[in-house]
Amino acid sequence: MPQWGFTNETLYGILVAGLPLFMEFEAYNSVIYPGMAVMMNGEGFVTPCTNGANPVGIADIAMASQTGRGSRRKADCDDNVAAGDDNAYAVGDQVKVISGPIIVKLILGDDEDVVAGEKLQCDDDLTAGMVQNYDCSTTADPCAIIAESLETMSTAAAACAYIMAKLLI
Repeated sequence: MPQWGFTNETLYGILVAGLPLFMEFEAYNSVIYPGMAVMMNGEGFVTPCTNGANPVGIADIAMASQTGRGSRRKADCDDNVAAGDDNAYAVGDQVKVISGPIIVKLILGDDEDVVAGEKLQCDDDLTAGMVQNYDCSTTADPCAIIAESLETMSTAAAACAYIMAKLLI
């Protein structure tokens, strides 16, 4: 039986195991959810990572003082979260970002098939912040590798799900 990801706090959390580096940045837009890969924009704010970009980390669960914004995982990607609890970070919120050699829950984008051990990258612009299996060329069109999947999972069209992965950023 695996020894990670099966405690109560990780059922709804992002950090599963390890000692992360913690950073805080201001949200540029209101579409950042816990579990999304985030990148810096040109003004020093964070925004969901897009395909080919270099992420700075993963948005973690927010502090309780932000009136619930960013305090829950994305409802349509997580069966444990009620649809009414879907509450993204707002513009100007402090986004808690984690990175380092840790195990996290990331959001797998729609219509993806990932096998345990596959490398993951930021998804395309339509599902910014989510991840997909690595499909960039390592020479002609390189992308940043974000993580290595620890689970085998498939998502349907217009669906997403949380997937456990070893962070590589």
